[in-house]
Amino acid sequence: MATITGIEIDRGTVSVYADGALAMKLKKVYFDRQPLKEGDEVDIEVWENRLAPAQFNDAWEAALTSLDRSARTEKELRASLKRRGYVAPVIDAVAERLKETGLIDDARYAERMAELQAQKPVGLYAFKRKLMSKGIAEDDAAEALAAFDEDQQRDACLEAARRLFRKYEALPPRESRAKLSQALARRGFGWDAIESAVEQLFE
Repeated sequence: MATITGIEIDRGTVSVYADGALAMKLKKVYFDRQPLKEGDEVDIEVWENRLAPAQFNDAWEAALTSLDRSARTEKELRASLKRRGYVAPVIDAVAERLKETGLIDDARYAERMAELQAQKPVGLYAFKRKLMSKGIAEDDAAEALAAFDEDQQRDACLEAARRLFRKYEALPPRESRAKLSQALARRGFGWDAIESAVEQLFE
């Protein structure tokens, strides 16, 4: 059980604090269906489950609208619904239905993203970090990363090196090589690809 310690209303949004910490943010129209007041002793999970049926249809429409604008991973969609004030049980139910219908598919999302990124001067490790930040599971990420083979990374690294070289070409050769290599490493390229690209440029 938690004690409701604060309720703040701002422009139709209600922030509910329990035990001194923000417990949830939701639209006032939903809060009014299961109202709380300071001092109430509440099981937050039970309270959210009572509210969930009233939110589901709106949350489903919000999810579809969000996906119409751009493809999203499950993690991104969940975060979007949470920001809009939908409670956890509703977010879980919407996410499950979207996965069942194929409207969100993290593996397919990762593959499409890899196809696009593989055509750009992007480092393997930088792309992997990007997938992880979007909530892509390691198994799905590993399949997508197959597009970033050794030849692709060597070519991508050389392209990136050519773009960056102007920034360092006026420096002494030793310093120029070092700074260029470091810049490529920060862009997520492996050292084999970096060494190959730098050698070609300086030849």
